[in-house]
Amino acid sequence: MKYLTPNKSNSQPKPESSPQGEPKKAGSDYLELLARWIVALISLPVIFISHIIAQFVTPGTPGYKLVGAIGFWIGTLLSTDSIWQVLFQGKPLLPWFEQEWIGWLGWLQLPFNVLFWISFGISALVQLMEARTLRGKDPNQAKHEFEESKQYTLGSKPNGNIDLTVALWGDYKRAGMKERHTGGAIALFFWVLDLTTTFVGRNPFRYTNPGVILACFAYNVASMMAGEIGYSIWKLTK
Repeated sequence: MKYLTPNKSNSQPKPESSPQGEPKKAGSDYLELLARWIVALISLPVIFISHIIAQFVTPGTPGYKLVGAIGFWIGTLLSTDSIWQVLFQGKPLLPWFEQEWIGWLGWLQLPFNVLFWISFGISALVQLMEARTLRGKDPNQAKHEFEESKQYTLGSKPNGNIDLTVALWGDYKRAGMKERHTGGAIALFFWVLDLTTTFVGRNPFRYTNPGVILACFAYNVASMMAGEIGYSIWKLTK
């Protein structure tokens, strides 16, 4: 009986094919990695600058708060110039529309002048009070105060009572109105002070050229509003 012997060609194991594509694949990976590194190195300065800019435009970041503080300082400083000139007879801080100004050497000495800081404090107070009058009350606060005031109902005016009763009834009727009127009077005082110091320290009508008069007038208005704008920017960044 003959035994079937497997064919040599079938019995021998097939040799594993050598991975001819692997060197090409490895080389492609190295090239791709190198390209990524080159792109990363080229884009690194752009990404760095983008992160810096994001710090100044993203709410809540230190850079965003810094922008608000700079706006408040610059705006208040522009308004300080008028108070510095009128109340303390100081030389103009800026050369625009002025015959003479404090100069760069004067700016170096300015931080050591107590009167300048007093002027700056007065200006900051003026800008804060004016900003409040321009903004008005927050709608939610106004609604809350209105709803709270409705709980107090006023009875009819008493008749046949002593004068003290009638006077107390009047106080109850006018409760809170003194503070309201006083706040309006204080705001009016600060507006008048700002207008006076601005246009006395830098009178646009001392010029004869209509264009210069208009430009100086516009600069005065801008210097008055600069503090309010700076304060509003600072509030938005808090």
